[in-house]
Amino acid sequence: MDITRLWKNTQEELKIVLAPAVFQTFVSKTELISYQNNLATLACPNSYLVDMNRKRYYQIFKNALDNQTKTDNTLEFIIQEPITTDTPPSSPLFEYIPQKTTSNHNLHPKYTFDTLIVGNSNNFAYAAAQGIVKNPGSTYNPFFIWGGVGVGKTHLMQAIGHELLKNNPDFKIKYFPAETFSNELISALKSKNMNQFKDKYRNLDCILVDDIQFIAGKEYIQQEFFHTFNALHMNGKQVILTSDRKPSEIDHLEDRLVSRFMGGLTVDIQLPDYEMRIAIINQRAKEQGVSITPEATAFLANNVESNIREIEGKFQQITMQALSQKVGEIEIDFVQHFLDPSHSSSSVFNNLSSKINPRHIISVCAKNFNIKTSDLTGKSRKKELVLARHITAYLLLNEINLPLEEVGRLLGGRDHTSIMHARDKISNDFSTNSQIRQVINQIKASF
Repeated sequence: MDITRLWKNTQEELKIVLAPAVFQTFVSKTELISYQNNLATLACPNSYLVDMNRKRYYQIFKNALDNQTKTDNTLEFIIQEPITTDTPPSSPLFEYIPQKTTSNHNLHPKYTFDTLIVGNSNNFAYAAAQGIVKNPGSTYNPFFIWGGVGVGKTHLMQAIGHELLKNNPDFKIKYFPAETFSNELISALKSKNMNQFKDKYRNLDCILVDDIQFIAGKEYIQQEFFHTFNALHMNGKQVILTSDRKPSEIDHLEDRLVSRFMGGLTVDIQLPDYEMRIAIINQRAKEQGVSITPEATAFLANNVESNIREIEGKFQQITMQALSQKVGEIEIDFVQHFLDPSHSSSSVFNNLSSKINPRHIISVCAKNFNIKTSDLTGKSRKKELVLARHITAYLLLNEINLPLEEVGRLLGGRDHTSIMHARDKISNDFSTNSQIRQVINQIKASF
């Protein structure tokens, strides 16, 4: 068997099931150097990779290799340092190899507009980003993006960077976490290289700074960042920042920095709504070449109502499990069992589905809000009925995937735009309002 071809095919399969960063770190630096009697010897350049591949990724490597060879294999990881040459750097050999400078921007190749899912939670931020791409340094400068963990702030920021480079190849762009700025500043002070540090950050066309809240409370670092910000901004250079809070809510952040950060455009990104979660799952399935039924997609979107990172993580885990079990198409039973192994049989879900019908949901909602079912489904627009009706519409759409028109008919003959408004409002409230989340979870527990 041609082990070069075998390893290349195995790597292609591993690309599907692993995140790009994991693949780059653990797979791309590992080589298949021997394959005999179903024993695969895999070489890593250092003991760290050997240890991690043995402990964390052994089964993933094995599943991919087993799929390629159609046999049950055993894997052995060994250390084999990369071959080096004694040729001095000034030799023609080294001069012949072109040096890549584009990596200086630190942008992740995956974080582009092509892979960004746009929905209700981030469409305003996305529109602003398009304006920046057209007029960097003048439109929305600085651009401050804030929101919770895993909502896509870094992705949007880096997508702007990629697009700016595409339109302006000579642009000097750098992405860096605020913590990196802090660490390099401290290092520059110790080594007395402050002029070099200032040149590095103040001669750029665009800076993309992640988690700027980490400079709060650090007086000298805030002072240096203030001067860096001013140097760039006064010269018409683009500044883009992210944080988990809006500037005015970052404790121990100097007033002059708060003022500078709010001098451009400040936007927030919320947790993804149901439609956006569906789109995220469908896109990741397409990227990984995975087949998943619409019912399974809807079930997963309904049951992972968190941030983008968690949705992608859950889908990645489901994909890996499906691959290891040689599942052709991921169906709803498979997803349900993955999320809750105690409900292993499809009959459990079917029995639950038969119980949860529109009338049952309406009845439970009415009881929870202590109102009459006839009032909930009537035409009255009394204030005390609005929240109950909105939550009922949300549950009818999300729990049993009822069409908008049907939900409108059941709730007093309302048009589909009213139902869409109710769904979107409650989706947003579920992400941001703990009381609403508690009410909805309490109602769902009564099903």
